[in-house]
Amino acid sequence: MRKYIFTTIVGITFLLLGGLVTAPPTYAQLTPPLPDLTGIVKDKNWALVLGKALFFDQQVGSDSQACYSCHFHAGADTRLKNQLSPGFTDITYGPDGDEAFGSIQSETGQVPLGYMPSGALAGPNYTLKPKDFPGHQLVDETNRDSLIRTTTNDRISSQGSFDGTFGRVSRHKTRDWCEKPDGDIFHVGPYPSRLVEPRHTPTTINAAFNHRNFWDGRANNMFNGVGVFGMRDIYGDPKNRLIVLDGSGNPQLGFLQLQNASLASQAVGPPLSEREMSCDGRTFPDVGRKMLYRIPLALQKIHPQDSVLGKPGPFGDLRSRFGRGLHPKYLYAELIKNAFEDKYWKAPGRYEIAEDGTLKNAPQSGFTQMEHNFSMFWGISIMLYEATLVSDKSEFDTLVVPVGGMVAAPVAGCFPAGPPGAPIPPGVDPLWLRGCNIFFQAAFITGPFFDGTRPVRGAACMFCHSGPVFSENALVAGAPFTPFLNPVTDINNVLDIRDLGFANIGLRPVFSDLMVGGEDPYGNPLSFGRQYKQYKNGGNDRTRVVDPFLLNAIDTPGGVQANIVDGTVSKLEADGATKIPTMRNIGLTPPYFSWGFYSNLRQVLKVYNRGMNPRNIADPSDPDAHGSNCYSGDSSGSGPDGNSPWPVAGPDCNTNTTGLIVPLGLLDCDANGVANPNCAPFGKDVTNDDLAALERFLKSLTDRRVQCDQAPFDHPSFFVFNGHREADRNHDELADDVIFELPAVGAAGYDPRSGYCIPNAGDLFAPGMQSRSGGRRVPLKE
Repeated sequence: MRKYIFTTIVGITFLLLGGLVTAPPTYAQLTPPLPDLTGIVKDKNWALVLGKALFFDQQVGSDSQACYSCHFHAGADTRLKNQLSPGFTDITYGPDGDEAFGSIQSETGQVPLGYMPSGALAGPNYTLKPKDFPGHQLVDETNRDSLIRTTTNDRISSQGSFDGTFGRVSRHKTRDWCEKPDGDIFHVGPYPSRLVEPRHTPTTINAAFNHRNFWDGRANNMFNGVGVFGMRDIYGDPKNRLIVLDGSGNPQLGFLQLQNASLASQAVGPPLSEREMSCDGRTFPDVGRKMLYRIPLALQKIHPQDSVLGKPGPFGDLRSRFGRGLHPKYLYAELIKNAFEDKYWKAPGRYEIAEDGTLKNAPQSGFTQMEHNFSMFWGISIMLYEATLVSDKSEFDTLVVPVGGMVAAPVAGCFPAGPPGAPIPPGVDPLWLRGCNIFFQAAFITGPFFDGTRPVRGAACMFCHSGPVFSENALVAGAPFTPFLNPVTDINNVLDIRDLGFANIGLRPVFSDLMVGGEDPYGNPLSFGRQYKQYKNGGNDRTRVVDPFLLNAIDTPGGVQANIVDGTVSKLEADGATKIPTMRNIGLTPPYFSWGFYSNLRQVLKVYNRGMNPRNIADPSDPDAHGSNCYSGDSSGSGPDGNSPWPVAGPDCNTNTTGLIVPLGLLDCDANGVANPNCAPFGKDVTNDDLAALERFLKSLTDRRVQCDQAPFDHPSFFVFNGHREADRNHDELADDVIFELPAVGAAGYDPRSGYCIPNAGDLFAPGMQSRSGGRRVPLKE
């Protein structure tokens, strides 16, 4: 029988599995769980070839955007120019959010409205500066309720498409025919510029382990073959269907129900997004019509040693002898025929699906079966390619069991394997060891320490960044995954229910972005918790549950443990809760958080150390009340039950901040930019204080293969867009792109001397961090 231990520490209740200390997780080679594709994919190697080609191909987007456009830097994006997005998700400004740039509040009057923290005027095509970070600046950086120097609802994100309305695809040109963008928000002088997405770009590396993807979890765990939202798409619109040949060879409408396929659900979102890869109004059949008879990667060079498309690949060298793209015999239509079962592409004729969900022959205006089903080919093949992007060979992995001699155990911390008193293995950096203990020990607990100076004070990072992927949102093969995390408390020690893998950490005011507390296009809650609350309060109404994963848990004895019973008001922690990201390779992927307004790891650790940013509300006139009628609570709260829409009627906004977010008391030797008198007696400074130790540990999670794009992270050449010039030299009525061509690289990766390897600096402005978008190249030290 499994034993459970309840421990209360400074008003915070934790549920710890007995045995975690004695049987810590094994940090071995990781294998992502994937769906059974029997009867859908007939050759996974050809599907891998297809997926890699589609992921990088700049012919796909309406204006030369590809998946890799926003994921070219360790799976993420570190560009500085034209990366600023206004507060589109801030519903306190109305349904369209805030369309203005820059500071929205300065209690000290130091930063005018509409300006950046550096003093520069905010706007489109802005070039970020070190003094622009963090985006939320306080007079006293150690006190989250001190006067605000400046704050903003803007985001640092990724530039995408121009904002035109889709007309039609071109069979020969790379760009689609779209109406001229209006450039009302994003422009450079008189010329429209590329739009910028409303949330920071998360890494694609290890994303295959996420139970749900996107920051708000909208990329459903179940892939339906046509859209992002799983069965919600199928229930919500009868036109969301595939065309499938039945056993008699007749075309019928159908859909998929692939579990553990969130990557496929995620993949079909950006190609139709007007802020990412598409003019507004494009459909997947349009994308299929554009791409099927094109040469894959026709505009891009492929290294002869590419691990999938070159000589080491499963089919040998597939490249064209002309230097760019695959051989002309490998058109996308041929790759699909090689990869997928015939019933998904072999039907003759053209079809359309009527508004009532019936399939009709449409020889003039319809699409072929292969064009219509392009969303399925796209989603599954890219999922299979991205599932190879697994990073599990970091310094950390070499130091801990089973490879190394150290144990990293939740709550207990980090210590040598073996009997008590076993010596520390040679080569273990004392600073790393201190950081490892801070990361794994529970908050406020002082445990073993080995640097002979000051007791280690835990930060409990591992409660959210758990397991071998360092994310509570990760599915690991063979491990259980449930809809909710229970019991869990908010910072007032009140039990609430939150979706496993998502947490409100009090980073931003709750109504600046509802995240998993939001809805899908059909009006259903994204949150499992809110669905379950509606189910229970509706008398076990099964129609309120739109995710089979949750319904299966409800139907399984013991499958749902939640602080919700019929007829009661129960607390939710859904509004403002974001996907918990992996910590692997975090030194390579600044800026940080879904907000993107922290440029380096030390800034991140400082904000955690003060207990993040939830601001106590004094009365409705308090700017931190954000237009609510509340007299109490904090800026992360959406009412006593966590279920009140904006504006909260009051009087209590309460809090949605998860209970682990409390001031940590870690030693910070440059708080507020001055020397801390508590540091000198212990021989500490900014190079070896608690924050430096934790940063040292986090950087040990970097995989050298990711730094230098060694296989499986190698890639074709790529044109990176890095902002605009105020010019229109090609007379297309759009601002000219600043373009940098990132060279193709093979399985061996970039030479460290080339300057294309990413520095493991954890700092957006570190030398060499911009080399992949045309910045200065700095050789990587061995």
